Amino acid sequence: MKSLAFFALSTIASAAAFAVTTTPQITISGTSDQSVTVNSGSQAHNHAGAQASAIQNLSSNRGYVTINTGSDSKQKTTLSNGADVFNHAWNPGDIAIQNVSSNYGKVELSGGGHSTQTTSMNNSNLSNTARGQGGENCNGVDCKDAAKAMQNVSSNAGNVAITGTSTQSTSLTSTSVSNTADGAGAVAVQSAASNTGKVDVFGTSKQTVSLTGGTVSNFADGADTTAVQNLASNYDGVEIKKGGSSTQTVTGNGTITNKANGKGSQAFQNLSSNFAKVVIGGSSTQMTSVSGTVMNWADGRGSVAVQNLASNDACEPPKFKLPDCPTGYCWNTASSN
Repeated sequence: MKSLAFFALSTIASAAAFAVTTTPQITISGTSDQSVTVNSGSQAHNHAGAQASAIQNLSSNRGYVTINTGSDSKQKTTLSNGADVFNHAWNPGDIAIQNVSSNYGKVELSGGGHSTQTTSMNNSNLSNTARGQGGENCNGVDCKDAAKAMQNVSSNAGNVAITGTSTQSTSLTSTSVSNTADGAGAVAVQSAASNTGKVDVFGTSKQTVSLTGGTVSNFADGADTTAVQNLASNYDGVEIKKGGSSTQTVTGNGTITNKANGKGSQAFQNLSSNFAKVVIGGSSTQMTSVSGTVMNWADGRGSVAVQNLASNDACEPPKFKLPDCPTGYCWNTASSN
């Protein structure tokens, strides 16, 4: 059994700084128990300075993640009593990635394997922020590019194949969860109890988000910005094959917002939904029941806002590269973008 309390800081000054020649691979062939607790007013801050990248992982795996047949992977993060967890990259071209009880990269759950991902937040704050529209006169890592911010909470991001049992749960009570990309062309992607990327389900997938008060927000601000928020959803290529079972639920009360602000901006919000190339050959159950405010907003000339509640949407997702090339499960952050 493995217990992890892990806060990771990566500040990269050149594209090749952390390049490696082999694929970082995590193979679970037994029992892996990862747990992080932040409470009683504690803080976990990860901050990247000028022209850099910030990556923070809490009870998460990053790379090529394989959970073999008969293996059991449990990832749990608990934030309570005024806890603050921040991941910030605040300059042009910056990249901010935060993973909480998540697998990030290429995720394979073999037949008979079990993956349980749980995040519980009570009276606490969780935020991920990237700022900067990029520019021509710069000498840093990808500083010509706009900011990218990606936050995963009890989620899988990348190339996801589930042929065992996957249970993803995010519980939010009197809390604030935010993901922000600020600057022209910025991209903000936030997922809770979701799978982002190419998703194949041939086993049992249960995704649940419960909200009791508080707010969940995803915000991209500037011309040609993109904001994507997924709660208990599968995003960008979904197949639930014969014999597979998918249950997606979002319940509770509070405020859920997704906003892209600026000319040509795009805002996509999915609650207990499947988005892009949806093929269901098994059993799919989708439910959204939220008291309060659920808002998806694209503001500006030529902007687009798409919101799915307990729905299947086969339309193409917005075209952009996610931070850190998760579908290629690559290691060095900047050179792949």
